[in-house]
Amino acid sequence: MSPIRRLSALAVVPLTLLTLGAVAPPAASAPVPESALGWIEQELVTNGSRLPSSFDPTSPDWGLTLDAVLALVTGGRGGVTAATATLTNFTAHVSDYITGEAFGDTGSTYAGPAGKALLTVTLAGGDVHAVGGIDLEARARAQLVSGGLFDGRFHDTSTFGDFSNGFGQALNILALSHSATGVPAAASAFLLAQRCPAGGFRLIYDATVPAPSTRGCASDAEADTDATSLAISALEALPASTEVSDATKRAADWLVTHQDASSGGFQGTGPTATPNANSTGLATQALRSLGRTDVVDKGVAYLTSLQLDVRATGTPAAVDVGAIARDGAALSTALASGVANNARDAWRRATTQGVLGLLPGSLGEVRADVVGVTPARLLDTRAGTSTIDGAQIGAGAVTSGTTITLPVAGRGGVPADASAVVLNVTSANATDSGFVTVYPCDTTLPLASNVNFTSGTITANAVVSKLSPTGTVCLYVKGATTDLITDVTGWFPAASGFDGVTPARLLDTRAGTSTIDGAQIGAGAVTSGTTITLPVAGRGGVPADASAVVLNVTSANATDSGFVTVYPCDTTLPLASNVNFTSGTITANAVVSKLSPTGTVCLYVKGATTDLITDVSAVFG
Repeated sequence: MSPIRRLSALAVVPLTLLTLGAVAPPAASAPVPESALGWIEQELVTNGSRLPSSFDPTSPDWGLTLDAVLALVTGGRGGVTAATATLTNFTAHVSDYITGEAFGDTGSTYAGPAGKALLTVTLAGGDVHAVGGIDLEARARAQLVSGGLFDGRFHDTSTFGDFSNGFGQALNILALSHSATGVPAAASAFLLAQRCPAGGFRLIYDATVPAPSTRGCASDAEADTDATSLAISALEALPASTEVSDATKRAADWLVTHQDASSGGFQGTGPTATPNANSTGLATQALRSLGRTDVVDKGVAYLTSLQLDVRATGTPAAVDVGAIARDGAALSTALASGVANNARDAWRRATTQGVLGLLPGSLGEVRADVVGVTPARLLDTRAGTSTIDGAQIGAGAVTSGTTITLPVAGRGGVPADASAVVLNVTSANATDSGFVTVYPCDTTLPLASNVNFTSGTITANAVVSKLSPTGTVCLYVKGATTDLITDVTGWFPAASGFDGVTPARLLDTRAGTSTIDGAQIGAGAVTSGTTITLPVAGRGGVPADASAVVLNVTSANATDSGFVTVYPCDTTLPLASNVNFTSGTITANAVVSKLSPTGTVCLYVKGATTDLITDVSAVFG
């Protein structure tokens, strides 16, 4: 295989060898992604469940074919026959795409194709560990460079050399973001190193002119529009951090400068330097989730203007309604004389990538998402009750000073590799006042509480807890005997931006108490109308660059009824409440709050004087 052919197989947005002049596209109707997806299905069926190569129409272009399947899956049509049959066909030829074994490149694996194949099969719901006899995830991970200048780069193993590039790096990250163990830290670090000074990302990693290969981008001349779009999508799938957030924003700002002011189309790089559907589809999809509404709307309008719609009625292009042209010139030619056979390849590429800009969603696993489950009972100590699987029932009330180990992973819809869970923990039939502390069983009992109960009441609270390595949480009861009921309502993936910490007390206004670091204690009850500024970042296991936290906020010794509002201190006091308390009760509630830029939250008390106790149990990066 020649290097030129290999580069074309790797490219997500193939270069168009003939650069057409910019032609203002005619007006069009509203976008119809369904018709574009229908056209893609038609092309797959017509060509025997694969799309032909531009070099040899009798040979399949599996990279382009996977672009078509990705478009269908993203558009919610991964279950149609055209998509499933194509994926089955690809499975039988996976080695032909990700290796060069068929033409003598013994022992080869090409990183970009491996990443695209892994992403496509993943999003289609297939078994990535058994694709034509190949474990795609293992193969992709095996291409990661360990150590040296290119540590973290997904590289080619080939007798022809290494042609891996920015497309392949992003595709592998997007694919692995869906996996149980997530994206290797080295791969994330290498992607971040590809930022050019102005914020764009480079495509080519190896160069001898004008300078030798470097780990990162040295000049904005190396920045590539399409590589930047894919890099943004990949960054959105990484665990959140200040560096990732800054890189994403700067990349988006740079990308926006490549949107044509008059047409709304995005310009590519090199031979695709004029506005085109391929670059616009990738850029619009990448920017949509970042809230760049005006930019996205212009991109959608441009893509819509290039789609064969009602304007094709009665023209030679009527048989190809739904397809998206590469640019205005290609559209005008098609309306006049139809989509010629020698131009059909460009239409396939423009449609499969352009339609992404008309569809919601992301190619990566969005970080820090909690996965909801149908609420399921995991524990009930009362006699004559039941749980989701008949386990952990009827053991009797828990006495003060006792700890229960509760298995969670693998029950009630929580997978074995979940990192944390959302629970509802309830106390019933308590003999006196007391509290329950929930924590991962591989840690020591923390100074914290989650449920504060009294005799004669049923008290519940939401709890977000990290799981132990064996998938358990521990529930410790103190102060009185009580029955415990625990339901699970959600879980966090291992690769999410969520990080459970051992619960730690950050605030206690009562005299004679303590906190994790001896700060924020004993200041006395908080009067109505008062706001406390609570430092959170850098305390109790919360990193300095955390963006949000899960707190358990408790009111005690209240003089009357009132409420507590928790909010980031750099914002104005919202019309909301988190804890609603009454006199003579201890009331707690779980609160998820964004942190201010200085790492603080504010607690505002209204209605009465009360003591406040605050514990942190989790952090979002």
